[in-house]
Formats: sequence, structure tokens, C-alpha cells
Amino acid sequence: MKIGAVIATSIELIDEVLVSKQTSRFIINRHIKKNRFIGAKDKKFLYDLVYNTLKKYFSLINVCEKNKVSVELRNLVLLNIFNQKITHSLEEVYDGKYSITAKKEDKQILDIALQLEKKILPTFPSWIEERLSVSTLKKINNIYKKILFEPKFDIAINILSYSREEIRDKLTNLNIRCKNTICSPYGITVEKRIPKNNLKKIKKDFFEVQDEGSQIMTMLTNITPGTKVLDFCAGKGTKTIFIKNTFLEKEDIYAYDKDLDRLNELKKRIKELDINNIKVLSKISNFEKKFDVVLCDVPCTGTGTWRRRPENIIRLNQGKLNELVKVQASILNDASSYCKNGGEIVYISCSLLYEENEGQIKKFLKYNKNYKLIDIRKRWENNFTSKLDIEEKSWITLTPDFIETDGFFISI
Repeated sequence: MKIGAVIATSIELIDEVLVSKQTSRFIINRHIKKNRFIGAKDKKFLYDLVYNTLKKYFSLINVCEKNKVSVELRNLVLLNIFNQKITHSLEEVYDGKYSITAKKEDKQILDIALQLEKKILPTFPSWIEERLSVSTLKKINNIYKKILFEPKFDIAINILSYSREEIRDKLTNLNIRCKNTICSPYGITVEKRIPKNNLKKIKKDFFEVQDEGSQIMTMLTNITPGTKVLDFCAGKGTKTIFIKNTFLEKEDIYAYDKDLDRLNELKKRIKELDINNIKVLSKISNFEKKFDVVLCDVPCTGTGTWRRRPENIIRLNQGKLNELVKVQASILNDASSYCKNGGEIVYISCSLLYEENEGQIKKFLKYNKNYKLIDIRKRWENNFTSKLDIEEKSWITLTPDFIETDGFFISI
């Protein structure tokens, strides 16, 4: 494909992302399946251009507005192409049957890109940036730089059945290059994402796909044999299965979620993996004050997973944030009903926003005086050698610039 054809295709795909509810990955994959003539290099170029433009969406709009250029998707993509120095030639952009056709503003966009001293970085829209947690805001420019990198592809080993070395050897024998995760002693980072069909053939009960940040969050719960655990927002059960595979070989783990479709997905995974000690609950009223640990991995804006799902930032609005904040507060309050005296509630999100993180914890503690915060920094130091770059003891926020994980928040 000529560069102009890739640009034209990317404009169509980004437009579809902006008007639909599907993920950008789904939309790109569907297009590639329909157009099997696209070569490997063109596929990569297409992926990179779509993701890169979506990540820089608000920054590109800002540059256009500042320079009085029409804020059209076509102009955003061209500005990104020229700013990345993929080409400086308008002729190359127009060349070919399926390329874009010339427009009046194109020369102005090229000139603007050439005058910019640096490459354009992603930015949150201002209304989101204003809501970032204090620790995140302090290093926001480093986070913006890291957003452009492709996220790691991490897996969590079923460590009670296999060693990390065994699984690395199995992957190496399949010509899959990998290395140990930075902090988690239970994880492996695979250098190149394994296609879904191949993944099904090789994973068996050896491992589950799980970002290292998610593994770290679960390790900070300090679950040990004998701990009675409720995964209160279990979803598809990634953390539930990690707990079973890492800490609780024989004890029952209880999984609950209000979303029955997600719970059914977990039931399928349990059946496929032949797991006996994960008990999926559709009703939970009989379990008040029964659990040592109640894990709340709450639904959130997903601002910490920006690298994977850039469309989520574009689709987010104040109304949706307000709705999620209410849901999170409700979950936290409900969770307290199932936590026994002396037990712990673990609050986790993949958000970087104050309202979904520190704000929720402060609000809960204001109305629940019989709870106190665990010194989570001490737990980090007991589990990991990597040094935290903050002094806060009440909560931890992981960001992509620290150990290359997704963004996560935890407080216990």
C-alpha cells in the first residue's frame, strides 16, 4: 500500500472508532480480515498510525485550534504524519489510486508540522488533567511520553503447578522471546504479543494473560494459605484465578459480580481450567462478616489503560465519570458488609483520577470510623526491591513511567 492509501484507511478507521462503541483493536482487526491483501508492514503502519493519532487526539486538536486550522479528522492525521516526519512530501501523500486527494489546508498543515520544534505528545483534555491525583500530576509529562509506547504483554504463571523457568523454556522452544517481569516474581513479559488463536493452543493451565501491574496489586493483599477471600467485583476472574494459582491451592475462593454475563465468562474459564476451589456466587446475602479479605477491583474510567484503549479517553465525559464514582462508592460501602472484624477491604482501580481513587477512600473513611488505612508502603517494601518514588503510606498509584505497567491505584 502507498502511504496515501494507509492515511486514507486510517482516517476511515479512526472515524469509525469515534462514532462506535467498539475498541480500536477490534475495528482494525476486522478491517484487516476483510482485506487480506494488506502486507505485514502495512498492517503495522496502520496499527501505529491509528493508535498514535488516537493517543494524541486532544494534542492535535490543540495545535490545529492554535494555528486556526479546521479541526477535521483528516487534518489531525496529516498533522501527525508530518510531525512524526514519516514524510515531508505532499506528492507522496496524494500518490496512488486509493490515496487522499489534495485540499487547500494541506500545505499549511505541513508548514505547521515543520515549524514545531518537538514531536507532539499525548495529553489528557484539560477537564481530566484537572482531576488527576496529586502524585500523578507531578510526573504527568513523563506519563505522556510513555503513553506512546506499546504496552507490555505480560502473563502470570500458575506458580503452584509450574516454575517460571519451566514456562520460559516452553515459550523459548516455541520461538517466543520473553523475559522475567520487573517486579512480580510470578510473571513473564513476552516480547511480541501472541495472537489469540496461538495463545489458546499453548496456554493450557500454564499461565493467564495479566499485566504486571495487576499482579502487583494482588500481591499487596498479602493473602496467605487459610485466608478467606471474596473477589467482590470478579468480572472475568483474572485476579481470582491469579490468587488461586499463586496463594490458595486448596482453600475456596469466592467470586461475585453484579454483571451475570461477566460471571458466566468466569464460569467458562473455571470449567476450561478444571478449577474446583473457585466458588462463583450469584447471591451473596448469606455471607455477611465472613471474609478476611474483600477485594474490590472496581469499574472505572480506565484512564490508567490509555496505552491499550485510547478511545476510552475520547469517549469519557463528566456524566460518565459521575456515574462511575457513584457505583464505586456503592461497591465500597457494600463490601464492608462482608468484611469480618479484623478483616481488610482492598480497593483497586485502573484509574489515575482523584475522584475515583483517593477521594473515594477519604469519603469512605469519613463515614466508616471503624476502619483504618494499612501502611501499604511497608507492604511494598516487604514484597519488592524496586523503590517507590513517593512517600505516601495510605495508597499507591502505579503509572507507565515507573515499571512500564498500566496505571493502577490501590488502598487497603
